[in-house]
Amino acid sequence: MRIFGLILILSLLSGCSTAPQQITPTQRARDSLTDNSNITLKSMVVGDFQLQYAEAGDLGKPTIVFIHGTSGSWRSLGRLMISPQFNQRTRLISIDRPGWGGSPLMDKETEGSFAAQVALIEPLLSKVKAESGGQPLILVGHSYGASISPYIAYMHPELVDSLLMAAGAIDPELGKPRWYNWAARVWPISRMINPRLVKANAEIWGVHDALKTLEPWWQTVSIPMTYTQGEEDELVHPRNLDFAENFLPKTNTKVVRILDQGHLVHRQQQGLITSFALELLTQSAEKVGAE
Repeated sequence: MRIFGLILILSLLSGCSTAPQQITPTQRARDSLTDNSNITLKSMVVGDFQLQYAEAGDLGKPTIVFIHGTSGSWRSLGRLMISPQFNQRTRLISIDRPGWGGSPLMDKETEGSFAAQVALIEPLLSKVKAESGGQPLILVGHSYGASISPYIAYMHPELVDSLLMAAGAIDPELGKPRWYNWAARVWPISRMINPRLVKANAEIWGVHDALKTLEPWWQTVSIPMTYTQGEEDELVHPRNLDFAENFLPKTNTKVVRILDQGHLVHRQQQGLITSFALELLTQSAEKVGAE
């Protein structure tokens, strides 16, 4: 979250820019995902809310669910869905978190409460878990998605069999709002920055309390977990790696430091993320089979 202050300043400086937009490699990659015939966009109704998600793979297999950060959409981690290694072994789901992409909220722009977000995501997880016949369900989260994934496991341990957390805040002290988060809430600054940044900023306020709730829970967790982050992460402080090493149970947790890596580990280390997820799949299958 450290770079949010820089983004805020740059947004103020560039707010009146009229330079034409160009199609970036990232946009091209996202378009190719949308056009991929192996990926199907679906939605699930939860009350007056619709959760949009992308799906690939067959029913009756273990499930990997991708949860993106702030801001973002299912495409952020959805590029991992085209991996043949995944498609041979798993069913893949990538969601638009409540308030983002094709999952707009009815009465607000975004939802800052982890518990409220989980309540809207849980019905889909219950559905895919049942459709797999109780086979392992693995959550793969990046950034904010890596913070909320363990909260889902905390609230619904019956659904989650392993966790892969990439570049997410898990240390409560490092999840506190900073000066620029306060500034972005104040008029006229809030009117001058990109609306997506205003939405992203609104989500930050629930992070500290949720991570504080998880603090005593970590030592009770027995499912396989992997926490990985770049040591040059410019957005989420790399000291979260220290927290992972010191507070997550060593018997079932792998902590991986990636040298010379920034925040976009999900894009720049796709092979590594894939291998970690498949390793967790194997560990979870063995654990479920032994129970």
